[in-house]
Amino acid sequence: MRYIGNKTNLLNNINQVIIENCDGNEKVFCDIFSGTSSVARFSKNRYKIISNDMLYFSYILQKATIQNNNLPEFKTLKEKLNIDNVFEYLENENVKNANYKYFTYENYSPNEKCDRMYLTTENAKRIDYIRNTIEIWKEKNLINKREYYYLIASLIEGVPFVSNITGTYGAYLKEWDNRAYKKFEMIRLNVINNLCDNECYKEDANQLINKIEGDILYIDPPYNSRQYLPINSIISIKRVISRVYKK
Repeated sequence: MRYIGNKTNLLNNINQVIIENCDGNEKVFCDIFSGTSSVARFSKNRYKIISNDMLYFSYILQKATIQNNNLPEFKTLKEKLNIDNVFEYLENENVKNANYKYFTYENYSPNEKCDRMYLTTENAKRIDYIRNTIEIWKEKNLINKREYYYLIASLIEGVPFVSNITGTYGAYLKEWDNRAYKKFEMIRLNVINNLCDNECYKEDANQLINKIEGDILYIDPPYNSRQYLPINSIISIKRVISRVYKK
């Protein structure tokens, strides 16, 4: 995921610091400014994880990959709607003339009211379709909360792979990048079962720190007083994918 401050490329370095400064008996790892949760995910196979971030899209990612210990089975969807492969269904179902909110299409792709070129019309409509469908399934109790978070996280993770940007959503490219023409696909997120009751929060770290206990505290706070929402590489679209479709 393209995200300002993402630590994916530093995971081995972070792990080395832990090895050099800990005795190996630590049980609980806290990532209190989790962001994309890359550090928490990397550490999940060795510790119980406590993760936190004020950003709702981050909370979604945490719920999907940290609190979940198993891949969702979507039993109710398969039984009641006869959907064998949920991801293939969402990625390929006909989206024409659907009656739902076209937020991404209307605001982030070219149409009669918008000149923005963040996403192609086809991919924007697909994102809208998937997000609306997930919300409908939740309202009809066809998916449980863990399945809900997993599907939204899979949708969120797929957006950067078709976005027509250089690195942030502050501006879009004026010509279509080849990446933008790719068919939108949700990301099949890996979930590690660490046999622990992992905890995920969306709270002020200054308040949360008084409620939790652990052995390793990883602190990667914002580098300035500005909120990441308007400047980060993915959040402007991610936050609306997380929230705007709710009634």
